[in-house]
Amino acid sequence: MSKKYLLGLPIAVFAMAPAVGAIDAAPAQAGVPTYTCNAQTWAGETLPTLTVEAKYSKRQAIGEAQTNWRGTAKYSTIDCQLNK
Repeated sequence: MSKKYLLGLPIAVFAMAPAVGAIDAAPAQAGVPTYTCNAQTWAGETLPTLTVEAKYSKRQAIGEAQTNWRGTAKYSTIDCQLNK
């Protein structure tokens, strides 16, 4: 009896996979806000300007920029402005 369920389960999962992927992809295309970020290194040098996408807030954009600069940016100097 359990063999019938186990055989049908993978088929059902593969059948639903494209539909789930299409549902997840639709909201991502809804225009995620972009931010332009500037910062300085610990030595006071200016880092190159970054443009990052942050779906939720400016704070998220600052975190994304810090990650892209790989820890070379002094956190207190990171300034991100919303692009319009």
